Amino acid sequence: MNIERKQLIEFCDKFLNEEIQKVDLLNFAWNCMSSDEYDWNEDDEIISKTIFEWDNEDINYPINKVNIQLWKNRLENKADELMLYNDWNVHIETQKKICEKYNSKWKPISKSFKIGISENLDLEPLNGLRHKFKNGEVCWYIWSGEYSENEDFFKPICAEHLLQKKPTLIDYLGLDEGFRFLIDKKGNADVWFDKKLVEI
Repeated sequence: MNIERKQLIEFCDKFLNEEIQKVDLLNFAWNCMSSDEYDWNEDDEIISKTIFEWDNEDINYPINKVNIQLWKNRLENKADELMLYNDWNVHIETQKKICEKYNSKWKPISKSFKIGISENLDLEPLNGLRHKFKNGEVCWYIWSGEYSENEDFFKPICAEHLLQKKPTLIDYLGLDEGFRFLIDKKGNADVWFDKKLVEI
């Protein structure tokens, strides 16, 4: 059986539509890697890479809807954003550049730190601010749309979970205490220091 990109794209669509499960992709990829009955164009690196990644979830990327959409996009458009959505360290150089651009000390947080986010991060613009860090407390607060003083407006999550929600935000989490940012999907960004944040 000759494997082509269109078949892999069909698998992606079926997974996204919940017609197949993760185990089906794992089995398919394992059969491709272990059986002589499956073949594909070895010159098409994206096919080889995709099958290998599906067969080796533990050392690559989790098979979930976010990543399947990214695999589909790579198969269709050759745009590979899987690392941006899955690897914290990929964002470190961009963090440093942003800090340098806005005259901030690079003060990264651990990906296991808790940050506060609003429930909906799909509105624009995206706002972020960093308070002084106290052990065990949230220091970054991120929200979209209209700000609210309601106690339940911010939900604490592990910073690493932002990778699959809004990976662009990770690029700004190296800004020092007292900094704020305002960004949108078009790439517009405003970053500034707010002295009041370190006085609170």
